[in-house]
Amino acid sequence: MTQVLMLTCQYMPDVFGGAEKQCQRVATGLAAHGQQVQVLTSTQQWAARGLSQEAAVAVHRLWVPAAPDLLGRWLLFSLWWWLAVMAWGWRHRRSIDVVHCHQGKFGAFVGTCLGRLLGKPVLIKIGNSEDEMDLRCLQRKALVGKPMTRFVLRQRPLFVAISAVIERNLREFGCQDVLRIPNGVPVSLAQPAPESGAAGALSDGPQFFYHGRIEEIKRVDVLIAAFAALVPELPPGSKLHIVGDGAGLPAARTAAAALGPLAARVVFHGALPQAVAFVQRFDVFVNASRAEGFSNSLLEALVLGKPMVSTPVSGAAEAIVDGVNGQLATAFDAAALAAAMRRALPLLDAEGLVRAQAASARLVDEVFAMPRVVQRYEALYPRLVEAAGSAGAAGAAGWS
Repeated sequence: MTQVLMLTCQYMPDVFGGAEKQCQRVATGLAAHGQQVQVLTSTQQWAARGLSQEAAVAVHRLWVPAAPDLLGRWLLFSLWWWLAVMAWGWRHRRSIDVVHCHQGKFGAFVGTCLGRLLGKPVLIKIGNSEDEMDLRCLQRKALVGKPMTRFVLRQRPLFVAISAVIERNLREFGCQDVLRIPNGVPVSLAQPAPESGAAGALSDGPQFFYHGRIEEIKRVDVLIAAFAALVPELPPGSKLHIVGDGAGLPAARTAAAALGPLAARVVFHGALPQAVAFVQRFDVFVNASRAEGFSNSLLEALVLGKPMVSTPVSGAAEAIVDGVNGQLATAFDAAALAAAMRRALPLLDAEGLVRAQAASARLVDEVFAMPRVVQRYEALYPRLVEAAGSAGAAGAAGWS
């Protein structure tokens, strides 16, 4: 049994992001298989500091007044976190075989420092792509970004790419040891759930939806513009449902209000405790994001068997079989997204829906089911330990 330390700068309930959700899902899955997994993270809530047991996973929260991965004018808090992790790791060194970093920004630097201190192998899962790729973001940080990035690369950790786009980004960046393992999705989400009644009775017509964080990068305003462009072709009961919360919610509400009489066809439901069960009543998932690692919301729509529409963002082409279970937009603008939404409408007839659901179920079973993803990590950790012990470099393990 390999003792795994999962390191993440922030974790739930402080942050409900995609990387944090995947950290929880993988850690819980490994624990269910009898593996020893610990999560080390920060908290900005004094009362939440310390150890808690969450679904058989030990979660250690170190108090830091501000989020530790901000650097810049918050550099003092980042250094505070770095020192706290080094001290904690040294005290618990006998219970750590592998350091698994979730995201590759400042956390990658902290994780590789810890691995160097303890002589343990380090795995870094990259959480975003293209210009927002984690290492590029770290490198852009003033003063400290470039030396920190150089240090990470010199240690030769194993980088996990969650999409083909991220794998390409990492190789272009000069990373030598790269393995692709996608994000996973719990198959249990596909089980029928009782309706909460929050949406009320829906009129006839396709119901488009987005669920997830509402941040600038998710471009919900572009999604609203795309829906508005398509409205003249849709039945009067068609709506766009937005489920979630975040810093971008006020701007999204402003974009909807600007539609005038059409604003009533954009429905904001806010953050819901059972969002995935709630969106089962809707028809077509739409993602307008300009940057992703691999969207959890997209995977959740996939496991629900919903036709999907997305910008050509990282991960989308791996979940969407174009024209079978969804449509990929040809560009990132509202016109291209509206055209893809239009092309997705035939998937809602009886034959199209059966075909879409079958293709999605196959993808989940073969690639994205959380047990399958957990098994890949479970098999990977001993290889990392063996490679570190025998050759001192991840490259010796022949990652592919």
